[in-house]
Amino acid sequence: MEVPIAYILERFFIAAINYIPNIVSAVILLIIGLLLGKSIGWFAKECLVRLKIDDYLPLKKRKMTSFSEIFSLIIKWWIYLAFVAAALSEQILGIKPISLWVESIVRFIPNIIGSALIIIVGYLLGEFISTEIRKSETFYSSLVSKVIFFLIMYVSIALALPVLGISADLVNNILLIIIGSIGLGLAIAIGLGLKGPIEEIARDYMKKKKPRA
Repeated sequence: MEVPIAYILERFFIAAINYIPNIVSAVILLIIGLLLGKSIGWFAKECLVRLKIDDYLPLKKRKMTSFSEIFSLIIKWWIYLAFVAAALSEQILGIKPISLWVESIVRFIPNIIGSALIIIVGYLLGEFISTEIRKSETFYSSLVSKVIFFLIMYVSIALALPVLGISADLVNNILLIIIGSIGLGLAIAIGLGLKGPIEEIARDYMKKKKPRA
């Protein structure tokens, strides 16, 4: 049984007409997402600028894009993608595979923000403590301040990686290697530095133990 072409075209146009409200809804969602993303991104940037966060981070000193701009961009795209996922959802356009993929990105962005905030707080804390130690102007203040800063940054990274779903085992292994290398270096340095005194002590001891004629 042949299906008339007119019937096929009729069904196609009916389906297209029925789909128009979905397209209109998707366009409205995308426009709302665009406006909302820009507004909230701008607000987030203004808050960070007023708090002078950029002055405490090394990005501005190295003439790189400021943290406030990066954070604002992430927030904007987070909102954009959330509305894109809503527009592609089964209830609107019905493009489920792409919608699920975009939703997975949207769900992962808070993890990126959380891990970045942990590292930034660690950096600010490490910078503050190391600066205060350097102000003491003691003999080892410079070395101690660098060690303290390194340890705080290590802890921050070790805490941030699980937020991203990455195991911190690699960072822990690297720290063990660094500590082992430093310990070996100190042992060699102490051994070489005490070589002369130890030889003298050994000679004196042997002289005392040597039987008298």
